[in-house]
Amino acid sequence: MNKSKKNLKDEKRIYVRELKTTKYLKKLMFNYFIKAQIFSRIPWKYTAWTTSAFPIEFLWAYDIYPLHPENSATASGARKASLNLIEYAESLGFSRDLCSYFKTNIGAFDKKINFTIGGINKPDFCCTTGVICDTHVKWIQTQARRMNVPLFIFDIPHEVAGTDEKTRELYVDYIVEQIYEWQDFIYDLTGRKFSEKKFYSVLYKSDRLCELWQEIYSYRKLKPSPLGFNDTFAQIFPLVLLPGIDAGIKYYEKVLAEVKKLAAEKKGVIPNEEYRILFEGIPFWHKLKFLYDLANLNAVVVYEPYTYAFGPRKPLGLSVEESIRAFARLWLQQPYYYNLDNRIPYFEKVIEEYKIDGVILHNNMSCRPNSTGLIDLKNAIQRDMGIPVLIINSDMNDPRQYADEIMRNRYESFIELIKQNKKK
Repeated sequence: MNKSKKNLKDEKRIYVRELKTTKYLKKLMFNYFIKAQIFSRIPWKYTAWTTSAFPIEFLWAYDIYPLHPENSATASGARKASLNLIEYAESLGFSRDLCSYFKTNIGAFDKKINFTIGGINKPDFCCTTGVICDTHVKWIQTQARRMNVPLFIFDIPHEVAGTDEKTRELYVDYIVEQIYEWQDFIYDLTGRKFSEKKFYSVLYKSDRLCELWQEIYSYRKLKPSPLGFNDTFAQIFPLVLLPGIDAGIKYYEKVLAEVKKLAAEKKGVIPNEEYRILFEGIPFWHKLKFLYDLANLNAVVVYEPYTYAFGPRKPLGLSVEESIRAFARLWLQQPYYYNLDNRIPYFEKVIEEYKIDGVILHNNMSCRPNSTGLIDLKNAIQRDMGIPVLIINSDMNDPRQYADEIMRNRYESFIELIKQNKKK
C-alpha cells in the first residue's frame, strides 16, 4: 500500500457531532424542492428566481414560490458537481473571473440537471437586488434574457462610511418608491393585489423565525459550543427561502429544543474544544471537510457573520406605511455588507461576546464585495483585540481554487499561532 494513503487511512479523526434535527432539515428541503418542481408546471402557481438579500417576504406576501439559484448552486458544490457546470459556462465564453455561483447556475439550467445536485426550473419571472453584490444584477439580467421572462430589480443604495441620517432617509424614500413599483409589477404580472392582512401575517412569521434563529445562535457563546458551523451552514436554509411561512418556524423550534438540551448537558460539537474561531465569508461548499481539519486541531467555528446576517428581526406593530419604511431602513444595513467603519466594531464586539481566539477571513474570488477591505479588517482586529487573523484565498464553489495540503498547513500554522497567543 502507498505510504501516504496508509497514513491517511490510519489517521485518527476527531468526531464532529451533527444535530439530530438535521434529519428534519433534509426532509424539509426535499419537500420544498419537490413542490418547486410541481409548481413550476402548474399554470396558476407563480414561481420566481431571486437572490440573497432580496426580501423573500415580498414574494410570500403574494403566494409566489421563491426559487433560489444561489442556494441550488451550493448543492452543486457540496455534491461535487459544480466544476463540470462551471467549465461548461466558461466554454460558452463566460470568464473564469466571474462568480462561480453564476457559472454553476448557467450550467445547471442549460444541462437540466436533477434538483438534488443543484438543478432549477424556469421561473415565471426573476427579481433581484444589488445590495450585497453587483454580480446579482448582471447574473439575473443575463438569465432572464436567456429564458425570456420578466425581470424586476431593486436598486438599493450602499451606505458608505460617513453616511448621515439625512442621506439615509433619502435612501429610504428611494427604496419605498420602488416597493410601490414592485406592487404594480406583481399586479400587472399576476393580477394579485397587495393584502395588508397577508403582509402582516408574513411579517410576523418572518420575525418569529428570526427570533428563534437568534436564540439558537446565542447558545454558541457557551463553551463548549453545542452548535458549530457544520450545523449552521445548512441550518440557514429556512432563513433564505422560508421567512413568512410556518415550515421554518416548526423546524427551528425543534433545533432550539435540541440545542438547549445539549447546552444543559455541556455537550460540544467536538470532544475537546480548545480554540474558538470566527469564520467570515461563504464556506467552500466543495470542501466542507475543512471543518474537520479544524476539529482535528481542537478548533470550532462558533460564529459566522454570513449565517447570522440572514436573521434580522422584523418591524412589528406599525402601520403598513411605517412597516414598509422600517423594512427599507433595515434593508440598508446588515452585518454581511457593513461598510468598514461599521464592520470593524461589529467584529470586535462579536469577538468579545463569543470569546473568539482567532479569525479566518475568506478572500473569496467569487464574492469581491464582501472580500473588500479584509487587510484593513485583519489589521484592526489584531491591533485592537490582540488575536491572530488568517486570510485565505479561495472560492466558494470552484474547487480549482482549493489545495488540500496547502490549506491544511495553513490551518495548522494558524492554530499554533493561537496556541502561542493564549499562553501570553
